[in-house]
Amino acid sequence: MTVSRSSRKVPSQFVWCRCALVACFLQLLVCLLFLSGVSAQDHSSQIVLRGKVTDQSGAEVPDAVILFDPDSGPPRVSVRAGGQGTFECRIDNTKKHLLQISRQGFKTKTVLISAGYTANEVLNVVLEVGSGNLVYDMQFSDSPNFTVAGVTDWSNVGLHGSDVNVKTSEALTKDAAALKSSNASARGNSEADTHRLLGDEKEENGDPVAAEREYELAAKLDPAEQNYFSWGAELLLHRAGVAAVEVLTKGVTLHATSQRMIEALGAAFYANGQYTEATQQMCRAAELNPDDPEPYLFLGRIEAGAKDTFPCSEGALHRFVSGQPKNADANFYYGLVLLKNAQRSQREADFERAASAFQNALANRPSFGEVYVQLGLLYNARGQKDAALREFQNAVRVAPHLPDAHYQLSLASRRAGNTAKADEEMKKYEELHSAEEAALEKQRQEMKQFVTILQQSSPKQ
Repeated sequence: MTVSRSSRKVPSQFVWCRCALVACFLQLLVCLLFLSGVSAQDHSSQIVLRGKVTDQSGAEVPDAVILFDPDSGPPRVSVRAGGQGTFECRIDNTKKHLLQISRQGFKTKTVLISAGYTANEVLNVVLEVGSGNLVYDMQFSDSPNFTVAGVTDWSNVGLHGSDVNVKTSEALTKDAAALKSSNASARGNSEADTHRLLGDEKEENGDPVAAEREYELAAKLDPAEQNYFSWGAELLLHRAGVAAVEVLTKGVTLHATSQRMIEALGAAFYANGQYTEATQQMCRAAELNPDDPEPYLFLGRIEAGAKDTFPCSEGALHRFVSGQPKNADANFYYGLVLLKNAQRSQREADFERAASAFQNALANRPSFGEVYVQLGLLYNARGQKDAALREFQNAVRVAPHLPDAHYQLSLASRRAGNTAKADEEMKKYEELHSAEEAALEKQRQEMKQFVTILQQSSPKQ
């Protein structure tokens, strides 16, 4: 009889081998589980260190390089902070780590992380601004056409912020652009000079778009200080703020000792609403030539339009007034910083220091209307309403075209119970303010027209 294959018996030696293989597999599985447990225990000592890099004003510092244990030799671990200044890296929590944080324009900082650092903590790293380099490094296109990096839709240009900031920006912009003629006799590449002079001609004839093109060509043919300043100043003058920052940043990189280039870059930062960066550039310009009042005046205007003080302002303005004690502007702007400090501290001695600075300003310029306004605000803060009223009256007397003087006098008159005078002064304020608004609106329309034409005439990216 034929026996089917399925009914055959399996020899005993094969059964034994199969059992042995199963036993080996089980042993291997146990070993793997044990090793994975050891690995998990090793991994448990690892944590994610999270941190954030800022400057002394609290502004985020992007692209900072964080080097871990720099003295350990290669290979060394490093990470780069993101656009918000944040970074993270996995570290062994059982060991100490030394971090070295660096960024162009800032002083390198080292931070020691102790063993047992809590993973939930955020490491805050504050970098001090250096004196020799730009705070932020920007990418720049060297193509022969206007293709400044990051400027594609022109949505972030023009007049930025509140009325006070807009008026301050206008003053900074006009004064910075006026610096363009201070070195007009400079000569280098003859073809570049021709384009720059053509740019001057186009600007005078009311064709800023054509002027910008000529200045751009001049700078590309010859990256001289005069050519880069002319190009950047033209963009700044017509409120192409983002593009102005880009061009002037490149100009300052090439000409680090050009005071006017740095001042124009500060004005461009301010036009973009980057107030901390603006003050940093003005302070940097002041350090180049401490006896020149120009950068201090720029810095003072920025402080006059700001609620709080900026990190470098007080020291710079103190140097200004110490070197030029009879300068009315120096005393006024330093007094503004002192008044802000006094309003925070509420100490009588601090108010006295501010009042003394304002009085020194008036002693050297009795018709300084803004000083009377600030003195009035100082007396208001101290509860001296009658003294404040007198100062606002003085402000209107010496500066009848100053809107703030009429506004503050209106408020003070109403507090004193003189309703008719309050209404009269408020009416004058509204008339002056409306005239200012009309002028600003005209400038806004001119700016929009300039950047629209420039956008339309730029080659597609």
